[in-house]
Amino acid sequence: MRFPSLFALSALLLGATASRLDDAAADALDAEIHELLKRETAETSNCQFKGRHGPKPPFPPISPPVLPPPVTCNDFWLARINHEGVAPYAPTAGYQVWRNVRDYGAVGDGIADDTAAINNAISDQGRCGPGCTGSTITPGLIYFPPGTYRVTAPIIDFYYTQLIGNPGCPPVIKADAAFDGRWVLDTNPYQAGGALAWGATNVFWRQVAHFVFDLTEVPSGIEISAIHWPSSQATSLSNIEFRLSQTPGTRHQGLFIEEGSGGYIGDLVFYGGNQAMIVGNQQFTFKNIAIYNAQTAIQHFWAWGWTYIGISINNCSVGWDLTSNNGTFVNVGTITIIDSTITDTPIGIKYAWPDPNQPDVGNTLIVENLDLDNVPVAIRGPFGTVLPGTTSTTTALTIPAWGRGNSYDENSGPEFFQGTFNPPPRPAGLTAPGGRYFTASKPYYEDQPLSAFLTARDFGATGDGSTDDTRALNRFFEAAAKQRKIAYLNAGIYRVTRTVFIPPGSRIFGDSSFPVILSSGRYFENPGRPQPVVQVGNRRGPGSEGRIQWSNTIVSTRGKQPGAILIEYNLATTRAGQYSGMWDVHTRIGGFAGSDLQLAQCPKTPDVVITAANLDVDCVAAFMSMHITRNAANLYQENNWIWVADHDIEMPANNQQITIYAGRGLLVEDTRGPLWLVASSVEHHQLYEYQFYNTSTIFAGQVQTETAYYQPNPDARLPFAPDPRYHDPELLTPGDSGWGVRAVDTTDLFIYGAGLYSFFDNYDVNCSQVGTGTRCQQRILSLERSRVTVYNLNTVGTEQMVTVDGVDNANYQDNLNGFISSVAVVETRDLVI
Repeated sequence: MRFPSLFALSALLLGATASRLDDAAADALDAEIHELLKRETAETSNCQFKGRHGPKPPFPPISPPVLPPPVTCNDFWLARINHEGVAPYAPTAGYQVWRNVRDYGAVGDGIADDTAAINNAISDQGRCGPGCTGSTITPGLIYFPPGTYRVTAPIIDFYYTQLIGNPGCPPVIKADAAFDGRWVLDTNPYQAGGALAWGATNVFWRQVAHFVFDLTEVPSGIEISAIHWPSSQATSLSNIEFRLSQTPGTRHQGLFIEEGSGGYIGDLVFYGGNQAMIVGNQQFTFKNIAIYNAQTAIQHFWAWGWTYIGISINNCSVGWDLTSNNGTFVNVGTITIIDSTITDTPIGIKYAWPDPNQPDVGNTLIVENLDLDNVPVAIRGPFGTVLPGTTSTTTALTIPAWGRGNSYDENSGPEFFQGTFNPPPRPAGLTAPGGRYFTASKPYYEDQPLSAFLTARDFGATGDGSTDDTRALNRFFEAAAKQRKIAYLNAGIYRVTRTVFIPPGSRIFGDSSFPVILSSGRYFENPGRPQPVVQVGNRRGPGSEGRIQWSNTIVSTRGKQPGAILIEYNLATTRAGQYSGMWDVHTRIGGFAGSDLQLAQCPKTPDVVITAANLDVDCVAAFMSMHITRNAANLYQENNWIWVADHDIEMPANNQQITIYAGRGLLVEDTRGPLWLVASSVEHHQLYEYQFYNTSTIFAGQVQTETAYYQPNPDARLPFAPDPRYHDPELLTPGDSGWGVRAVDTTDLFIYGAGLYSFFDNYDVNCSQVGTGTRCQQRILSLERSRVTVYNLNTVGTEQMVTVDGVDNANYQDNLNGFISSVAVVETRDLVI
């Protein structure tokens, strides 16, 4: 299988070019990019999949040509580069992060049983499997060369594990006809007592990419799923094809998710099955997914909030089935569907409302820019058709916007609505040709030869967690950019004592086991003069313009670092047709080995009243997690988790809660835009999780926050006082907790799904439980002199869901939706700024 055009676009933009091009070369590149984008956004009546795989015909798949051509199947650079990654705290001497399944005896000829060999590659050297509650000290990157790997029992994934195939020639995982198990890839197996191996909301930092799962030899009457994926933040499935039985009455399923707090999944293709996907989770973002010939394309067990972007459903009986309920309440909270197509499918979307005496907001639904081709019923409710579709096979019907649920503006609400409405206009800067929101897939550079790469080890960076790697990393990134090379950051923990600078033109690919850049020392201890741990571009002058690609990296702090800004992003990408991208770049503050911010150092203290006098300053670990500054423009972020640890991940802490202080989450300040935040999550900061200040032209969705578990002991006044240099909020009321999202003097902010959660009051969870009559937090979303649209806002544990210019606007009791409270639309777009 060869790669499609959106991935080729990524390679064109940065794959073989530097940050600076002469005018003729730049014009030629721009022309090729625009032509490529035109092909990607061709008329949706063709019902082509706009994802990594490109247009897909009926099963069996035939892959389209693509520019530039990939290297041969045996020449993927990741398989040939020197794997010198380290795991500094691994318990086994000579621990290997990189594992090739062929080295463990897997044959990949489609005949041999490769089950044991694959599982040995995953589990070898005492890694964190079932029975281990979690660990970062034994990361694993398990590589599958091209081939067909026959399995007769489940592949058991382990904690902190990345399963990666060859993107140019994805390996096939083929289930044997006599396969014994419920799931082919079981990433969180059920144990003897009926519990998952790991609590699904604590499964982080794992990826599965570049595979074909073939279940077609398994009898169609057997209930079996290709992937079992109960997981949470900083996880992803990408570039995967699912081949399932297309026999009438089949019980095959492609993707099965029943729990968790995701997360991102994208660039998937499904053929056949009873359900292509059968899913339930707190929240997720699904992007660029094509489904062919399934009985039900997507069936939901449950959901709080789910955002679907660029979904293509073809020749199924039902597109989305949201009808799951317990007889009284529906189980699916809110669903957001944008820029999608449904073709040759009798029912596009169906929802339930089992008890008319219950609140109207169950199955809150927003649809925007949905194309239908031969879909007689666009949307069906519990009593019949609520929105007719089309029986035409020659002319597509476009639904600009349809929704159901409660709405608010700056002056009124709640107002229940069900029907079509006028969506806000999309700024041209946020869209691709054709009007869909721009998206981009993570590059893997599979078209590049090994000679196109430099490694951190080449420049003396050790990644051993103790050596000062600052100078080595700075030399490494500078050299890679100047030589127009791709910087491969080997596995390891890179301790730095000064700022690491990422120059324009950088292409950084972290080892998929998530190397860590870890700040340490006095340079980051002064909150009066905060310093970036990693700085992307300069704020002004040389080095302030250009573009970068950066993926698979964690930025963290060690011990007391009250002056650390983990990532400062300054880069303006201004040339037409260009963008910068960050995929799977996370911040992680505390809770892991090497952080000196674990259970032993920073235990929770709910029985002690915390004041400025007794607050543990050694657990004040960051000034801010990420700052996107006023110069920044054209930054695309996908699957980025900005996290202050609420628990200790390592054994034997067993996920016990801890108290770590970090002042601010993500600050987007005075930026000219555009900015895309796709599958974005920010958690457990003091003053706010997201703050948008005097900025414009932003797409965000799904966004998710959690309030710090210790608040309000202390409340959001400690440990950092509001700093006017960073436009910090003043509390409305003493005792308040930090904001989930705050927008000030901001225009054209579009949030397509938001889960803003406050689960605890000083570590007491009762305040978020249904029916207790108490709440954990008074306010969580503040819109101040701003023009904003929020679709499908979900809150937990919060009294007032929306505050506009200091006035509380939406009470949770008016919007009850099971465990959450939901508002379909919040608009302040008529405000004069």
